[in-house]
Amino acid sequence: INDAPDFEKAIMALQPNLSDSYRGTSPRSVFAGTKYTFSAADVPVNYPIAQHLEMSFLKAPPRELYFGCLKESSSKGGETSLCDFRKVYRDLDPDLRRKFQDKKILYRRQHGKVGERWTFDVGAMLPWTQLFGTSSRAEVEKIAREEESPPVQWVGPNQDTFLQEWKDEPCQYHPIT
Repeated sequence: INDAPDFEKAIMALQPNLSDSYRGTSPRSVFAGTKYTFSAADVPVNYPIAQHLEMSFLKAPPRELYFGCLKESSSKGGETSLCDFRKVYRDLDPDLRRKFQDKKILYRRQHGKVGERWTFDVGAMLPWTQLFGTSSRAEVEKIAREEESPPVQWVGPNQDTFLQEWKDEPCQYHPIT
């Protein structure tokens, strides 16, 4: 595998039903010559990205992820560390697990019309126009309804900041693993 199109072709041989819809929080871009191969995050390699479950806040998060490194970083950083969150969950104190079950999780997604620069909040770098591929608020609201995601609110001085807030279960179980 020498480039992004080769990587995508190999992955499509394993999984022909890929999605090109990205609703995560990091700014990403599609590699040239591909439809389904995204960068990990369009941020400098020294930006901290906390351990996370890919788009786990969505009703239908990705079932599979495929990683590839097409070009080694010329500086330190940029590694992708992996974590077994099933073990993390098992290792939580049972009282804390019960507290999560009782109180749920409050999610808050907020994206400006223009992404912020020079911030360690990677999510704040991603403008809603890039997240949804449109500058139409009505289209964003339509996409949210179609994806059965929480209602969209428009906040801020110009009412042009995307906001979703909702309480949800603390865990989703993967349908296969």
